[in-house]
Amino acid sequence: MELRDVTVLFFDSDESLVMKKAVVRGMATENGSRVQLPEHFREGKVIVAVLNGDVEVLSLVGDRI
Repeated sequence: MELRDVTVLFFDSDESLVMKKAVVRGMATENGSRVQLPEHFREGKVIVAVLNGDVEVLSLVGDRI
């Protein structure tokens, strides 16, 4: 089992025009499998991307709205 940090890009279901970023630390994966985000984290979100590591996002959709 491997533990990794991931960056998640998502929209909140109540603020659909503002993309957000969150870093989730210590996610377990086995044999190169996909990261399984906890249900409590996924609730109310539309997940756009899951990126390996703590990614510095320079600009997001909705930043200038």
